[in-house]
Amino acid sequence: MRYARTFFILILLFCILETVRLWYISPPEMASHFNAQGDPDCSFVPKLQFFIFQVKTALIVVGLGIVTQILLVVVPIRMINVPSREYWLSSEQRDATIDKLSSFVAVLFAAILLMTQATFELAVSANLHTPIHFAAQLMVPVIAGFIIFTFLMLFWLVRSFRLPAGE
Repeated sequence: MRYARTFFILILLFCILETVRLWYISPPEMASHFNAQGDPDCSFVPKLQFFIFQVKTALIVVGLGIVTQILLVVVPIRMINVPSREYWLSSEQRDATIDKLSSFVAVLFAAILLMTQATFELAVSANLHTPIHFAAQLMVPVIAGFIIFTFLMLFWLVRSFRLPAGE
């Protein structure tokens, strides 16, 4: 779990530093919403408002990630649903199981944070060009990568809850 939390914290620090960097290179007024073709759709906001929205989004993601990890520790065991729960939630395995679930949550929320950061990066990048144009073709691999990563993490999680041989 320590590695997953460290990963989450490193991603969070990266996003904070990158947001500060983006603040300094952004124009005073920014397009904040784009249509499907990548063109701004008349939604321009001051730079401060744009970045307040980015920070709020990141805080929600971080908050949900932390609350989810806390819930795994405080929620009654009967409310945790994992395959072969009698084995994995037995007193001998419970701590390792909670650790595994918490690690999954930490890495998943780090991935969500990275995906939202990539979206804001593309929006800022669009605002640095004339004419302003959001590179929607770059958003497709971001979303696809996130979906693939999420499915791989879910596959790992489900596989990790197989019963050991002889149980």
